[in-house]
Order: sequence, then structure tokens, then C-alpha cells
Amino acid sequence: MRRRKRSVVARLRPFRIAIAFAGAAIAAAAIFLLLWPGFCPRSIVVQGNRRVSTPEILTAARIAPHLSIWIQNTRAMARRIEAIPYVGSASIHRIPPASIRVRVSERVPFAVVSSGLARALVDRSLRVLAPAGAEEMPLTFVLHPGTSLSVGEFVTSAPAIEMRSAYDVMRRAGLQPVRLELDRFGGLDVTLAGGVRILAGPAIDLEKKIRLVTAILGQLGYDRRRIAAVDVRAPATPVLVYR
Repeated sequence: MRRRKRSVVARLRPFRIAIAFAGAAIAAAAIFLLLWPGFCPRSIVVQGNRRVSTPEILTAARIAPHLSIWIQNTRAMARRIEAIPYVGSASIHRIPPASIRVRVSERVPFAVVSSGLARALVDRSLRVLAPAGAEEMPLTFVLHPGTSLSVGEFVTSAPAIEMRSAYDVMRRAGLQPVRLELDRFGGLDVTLAGGVRILAGPAIDLEKKIRLVTAILGQLGYDRRRIAAVDVRAPATPVLVYR
């Protein structure tokens, strides 16, 4: 007759007292982490911030001064800090026995977005950082009136994303756009540093159009200063508009 295999419970029964002690020790350790005053934060260091003040970051983090660092929700702290418009990312590190380090990376202004009378600073991801004041930026996106530019939100309109992509295409080609907008037909109208406009039309085949523009401007040389606009809305028949 084959012997029946002992169950897990039966095999562990001789160790039940040791298991009970281990469980009690774990529970005691957890209570110790919760209640020992020595784990309450006494030192908080904020790193990586330049534009955003340390008090603003600490106010957003809401670190409890009389609660163990081990039971405070560091992910929630980071999310609250990242809600500050100029903060790109935040991480919270516990340093035993009673220190917390907050490390942030800040967003960098990329352009001014204009919509009607509203103007706002945005970063590369098109997050609105602040209303645009006296601070001038070398790049402006002009959007249709009524586009939401609420601080802390992302500008997600298709024209804004199209303009950012067009800007990248032109920068790779060695051009320096300073103003991008849409004409009344929805085509791209770009002003370069120096004042030359590119009438690009729809963003279809934009890279091909920009290569054509750079070739034309490269051939003009010194006479480039006489050009008001390069019209490549019909790439097969580009047009130069003189001042």
C-alpha cells in the first residue's frame, strides 16, 4: 500500500510555535515603524529646483511632520509636486532614520503660444507654464482664438502639435523659425529669423518643401535680404516675393 503524501499543514505543524513567534516579531517591527518618534521626518532636502521655490514644493508635498517616513505615501507626494506647472518630474527618497530627499526636474520654457488676446509660456511638451509677461521668447505659435491656455494644462490642439512638428523639421534643415501660424486656408505660414516668410500650405510633404526652401535661400546668398517670402504651397512652381 502506497503511503499518502503529507499535506503542507501537517509538515509545518512542528514549526507552529516558531511561525507564531516570527509573525509576532514582524507585527512588532511594523508597529515600531509606525510609532517610534525617531522615524518622524526631521530633515527634508529639496534638490534640482531653480524656478520653483523650495517652500512651494514642500507645501505641495504635504509631508506630515509627526508621522513615520515609512508609512507616508511618497508616490502621492510626487504627484502633488508634479502638479506644479514648472515641475516635470519629482521623486521622493526616504533616508533612515528620519530624513526625506525630494528631487525634482523642472520644465524649460520653449515657446509663447498666442490665442486671441491670451498669451502663455509653454514647454516642449506644450504644457502651459505661466501667462506670458514681459519675458520674450524666440518662438511664437499663433493659434485660433478660444484655445484654452490654462496654467498647468497641456495644449493639445492639432494646430499646436502641427506647428511644433513643423518647427522641428525646419530646425533640422538649419532654419530658425520665430513665428508659426495658420493662414485662412489652414496652411502653415512661418516667419524666419531675419523676417523671411515661408508660405508652406498644408503640412503634406513638408520636409520636401523645406528642402526646396533651403535650396532657394542658399542660392540667393546676399540677395536673400531682398526676399519677403518664399511660397512653396505649390512645390512644383515655387514663387519668390520681393520686398
